[in-house]
Amino acid sequence: MKLSLTLSLLLVSLFHQAQSICTSNLGGNIDPAFITFKIENTALDHNTYSALASYYHEYPPTGNTTAQLTAGQSYNMYTSTSSEAIIGIWLDYNNNNLFEPNEFTVLVNSMNSQNTTSLAIPATVPSGSIKMRIRSRAYGSIISSNDACSSFGSGETRDYTVEIINNGLSVNETPKDMDLKYYPNPVRTHLNVSSNKSITGYKVYDMAGKLLFDKSLAEEKNIKLDFLQFPAGSYLVTLIFKDGFKTLKILKN
Repeated sequence: MKLSLTLSLLLVSLFHQAQSICTSNLGGNIDPAFITFKIENTALDHNTYSALASYYHEYPPTGNTTAQLTAGQSYNMYTSTSSEAIIGIWLDYNNNNLFEPNEFTVLVNSMNSQNTTSLAIPATVPSGSIKMRIRSRAYGSIISSNDACSSFGSGETRDYTVEIINNGLSVNETPKDMDLKYYPNPVRTHLNVSSNKSITGYKVYDMAGKLLFDKSLAEEKNIKLDFLQFPAGSYLVTLIFKDGFKTLKILKN
């Protein structure tokens, strides 16, 4: 039994190593290469285009190749590429050294070589340094949420490190002495929430961090959230209280 447990742990370890952030066999070509990648109102303003010797690059978390991003805020991301492109971005929000499907956003899918797109950082992301991957591919191709490590025949892959700032999560994530109930989960139509603490508002996000719904309340202890408006999938619901907030992961059938 002990040997079996040890072997199982070794296999799990090897699996996670195999699934760690990949840096080789990503493929690519000189077009569409990144000329500029910039996150507006941050230090990240990276201009690098030249004849490429390789199609994967990792940059240090210093100077114009890093950014401080505040959880719960949206940022305009500017990209300029050598030709029209589709661009996908992953942020390792849970900091587990994997770029997972629920951490992916299609940033650009355009025949224009210069684009600005808004990206929301989930309010639930804790403070700390995380990896960010951005990949380009020729326009007309596809970049899906499962393509963080796929080999492409065009484009470029870049890894950056960014710093997440979330003062709320670090001090007041869950109000003290809170008694919270919510049902059903999974939900089909409406999510019922009751608490001994007054709820002053709530926000609904998709798993990529996009804010879908934001409502302020007049200190209510029993609320009903309408999920009929959302397609099937997973969502994050952040309940806001006077002395903190609580985030729930909800599945919609």
